[in-house]
Amino acid sequence: MVKKNGRQNRRQRYLCRACGHSFQSSRHLIKRQHQLWNQYVFKRQTLADLADSFNLSTKHIRRELKRVPFKVPLVIASEISQPVALVCDTTYFGCYGVMVWRCFNRRSNLLWHFVAEESVNQYMAGIKELEAKGYTITSVTCDGHKGLLLALTLAGYKAQLCQFHMMKTVTKYLTSKPLLLAGQELRSIILSLPRATQEIFFQQLNQWVSKWSEFLKEKTFNPETGRWQYTHRRIRSAYHSLDYNRSYLFTFEKYVTLKIPKTTNTLDGTFSHLKQKVRIHRGLNLNTQRKMVETILAQPSKPIS
Repeated sequence: MVKKNGRQNRRQRYLCRACGHSFQSSRHLIKRQHQLWNQYVFKRQTLADLADSFNLSTKHIRRELKRVPFKVPLVIASEISQPVALVCDTTYFGCYGVMVWRCFNRRSNLLWHFVAEESVNQYMAGIKELEAKGYTITSVTCDGHKGLLLALTLAGYKAQLCQFHMMKTVTKYLTSKPLLLAGQELRSIILSLPRATQEIFFQQLNQWVSKWSEFLKEKTFNPETGRWQYTHRRIRSAYHSLDYNRSYLFTFEKYVTLKIPKTTNTLDGTFSHLKQKVRIHRGLNLNTQRKMVETILAQPSKPIS
């Protein structure tokens, strides 16, 4: 086997004397694959851009990208021993979703799974998987998926409902511009949630419900169903969602030393960044898209000091 002069791209090639086949070093090919992949994922380079930069055809670039394996990031033992304020949530990409468990203090994604839809059992299984790896979960902040907060509490975890999602739920019932005075006052209370303490917030909420108790009990006869129903059902639903979740809105205040995040914003930002990256490369096949999602999720972030 002898060396052969490189082509226009100036890459060293080799010639097999036995069969006449010429080829490049596999080490160089692997390095080039990762260069292509990193520029494709993180530098927003299209296939055409990469083809021009590397003097290759778009078909060849596409083939190289498919060959890049996803490497599971190594976990350092010293990091596992540190307590974890966990944040978990799910985002969707059309026909599938990705469920992520993230450490708030280290700003790193500890675990993720591709799912068809989110469920309480899947969230709990992910937490158990992390504990089996040696992580110590001190708290869990989530978006309030139905039944999840109760399951976390029964399992002995300190559960925090994302305050931002609570505000979105109340706004869904009231709208951003309620017409009735009761709705306007309740919206004013929920907008104060990020800055309020537990004592002040529920003091305002209790005063509101005392003021509007008779209003909330009003009923209207529905001639279509032949039944009486509450007149202000949406305002009632907004209040009851707050009242039902009152035990989980200020968990971070009860355990200050644990530094529990009161929102899932750290994951929401990750999901927004993730979708922007994927959206650039439309038309990806499912396997390549999932590999891109995992590559981005595996990137380490700067921890909180």
